[in-house]
Amino acid sequence: MIPTTKQELQKFGTRVVKLARINLGASKMIDGKKRVTNSSGALSSSLGFSLKQKRSSGGKYASGFDLEFTSSVDYADFLEQGVKGSESTKPSAKNSPYKFKSKNLPKGVMMKWIETKPIRLRELGTGKFKKSPKEAKEELAFVLGRAVATKGIGARNYFKDAIEKAIPTDGNDVAVAMANDFIKQIIKEIKLN
Repeated sequence: MIPTTKQELQKFGTRVVKLARINLGASKMIDGKKRVTNSSGALSSSLGFSLKQKRSSGGKYASGFDLEFTSSVDYADFLEQGVKGSESTKPSAKNSPYKFKSKNLPKGVMMKWIETKPIRLRELGTGKFKKSPKEAKEELAFVLGRAVATKGIGARNYFKDAIEKAIPTDGNDVAVAMANDFIKQIIKEIKLN
């Protein structure tokens, strides 16, 4: 028995989310530098998809489905599409709809990221570990926040790349299921008339 369009789209959505999670954990060249995006794992675990049958303006079910890839973290789309900097823009983010307006990130944003890293800061010149790591991390957060806001964030394209990889393997199954559902609908309408 040939699966329905809905079943194939659910399978496709599941595969894309799995591939997007792999993309986030993999080391990837972004704007000439090797990057791993999945710092804390929060973004990866927040990925999902929503599949809804289309409805007419009267609220009745119509033919077709809307498949939307989602995340519960607020920064997911910024990493997917990148963010233009306030002074310059990374090449991968040149088509991004997002742009930093100020010359630094809001206080605490970079500090939260730094806390997820095993960073021990050293003093310039001596190379000894700083005695006040909290102050050193606050200074680092300020400098990194300014660099991110002025230069922007490169696009990671974790969902886009996952979709492009899933289409050759699962796209045919979705197309066959759609054609089969269409034929069933035509037969059903012919029988009604």
